[in-house]
Amino acid sequence: MNVWRIAFRELKTIREFKALLFLIATPLVWILILGTVVTNAFNGSIELGDIRVLYKHQHTDNELQRQWDAFVAQSESSGMVFEPVNENTDGRVEAENNRATGYVELSQAGIVYYGNPRNPIESDIAETLMYSFADRYKLVSAFPDIVMPEQAITDNVREMKLDGGRQPSAMDYYAIAMITMIILYGSLTAANLIEGERTRNTATRLLAAPVTKAEIFTGKIAGSVLQNLLAVAVVVFVCKFMFNVYWGEHLGLVFLVLLSQIIFALSLGLGFSYLFKGNVATTLLITIIHIGAFFGGSYFPLEDVTGVLRILTYFSPLQWTNEALLQIIYENNISALGRVMMLNIGFSVVLLGSAILIMRKREGL
Repeated sequence: MNVWRIAFRELKTIREFKALLFLIATPLVWILILGTVVTNAFNGSIELGDIRVLYKHQHTDNELQRQWDAFVAQSESSGMVFEPVNENTDGRVEAENNRATGYVELSQAGIVYYGNPRNPIESDIAETLMYSFADRYKLVSAFPDIVMPEQAITDNVREMKLDGGRQPSAMDYYAIAMITMIILYGSLTAANLIEGERTRNTATRLLAAPVTKAEIFTGKIAGSVLQNLLAVAVVVFVCKFMFNVYWGEHLGLVFLVLLSQIIFALSLGLGFSYLFKGNVATTLLITIIHIGAFFGGSYFPLEDVTGVLRILTYFSPLQWTNEALLQIIYENNISALGRVMMLNIGFSVVLLGSAILIMRKREGL
């Protein structure tokens, strides 16, 4: 009973404006800002400029002329522009000076393409089309009786997508990243759970009351866990219904992962408050949070990094939580829950156990 009274007292601190602002408003603001600003970095789309190719036809083969005219007509219907140049215009200079995507010469020696180095994507597309046209012409020349459908010319570039399942958008990704990061910041509040009682000189009153150290310790942890869980739930549902963030088909497992991280963050703060004296604990926690946020992908995704940087990400408490959430939400990989629970709860047991042992040796809290 005493445990729940202490827990309820801790839970009432959520009414404080600053605590409410930090736990709910801060992650929502950052999710909205980052999810909006870096949207294009997640949608994988590339905006192409105009593709304008100059050409000079010096070949006497009538079949090549016919094939080229058909190729140009069909390509222009797809948005590309092919323009012949006169004798006084050097197509290579035009391409080099960024006045054309590329330049093509068709002569007895073959087909030569000069690309524009300043627009590599558009130039590569035009070059690929030249290879396609050359291969098609070779095939027709080798087998003159073969009939090539005109539609084949239009299908010069095809867009193919591998079905890799749903991928997180910028808003989806930063909803996860900001929530887990703000949970880790809760370790700073946890470090002040007992230290605050000492600072306010209320620790002696608590010990004089008919409650044990274990009840005080457990009640404070329970109240802080409930407070953080309620704040996280508000953020999750606001993201779901207002920002259209996708939380997958296993929302209960998502909350279970977040709960395990809340327990870990509180254990980290409490453990450090007993292991280190004064402001040392706060300084170390801030350092761990910032380093963990960087290597945990809170600021930008790190799934493509390699080498030493990739190895360092494995030591971030945010990395293993974010990775588990992404696997559960987007890959329906329920087995990811076991690993993250083992890590978060395992470290929590060690940290809380250390705090309890040190507290028992002390005369006060």
